[in-house]
Amino acid sequence: MALHRQHLEAEVRRQGMPVRDVVADFTAEETQCPACLTRFKTAGVTRCPDCGLAFG
Repeated sequence: MALHRQHLEAEVRRQGMPVRDVVADFTAEETQCPACLTRFKTAGVTRCPDCGLAFG
């Protein structure tokens, strides 16, 4: 599995994109969008308020 992850990270970097390892925690009062890294309050949220990424 580690070799697969290394390959994926290398491909992402080759495309000029940052490697992000973010998980949105909706049990917390505030979380971070894994797509755009915007921090926001989780109460009643089904989409990222900045980029619109749908959760769930």
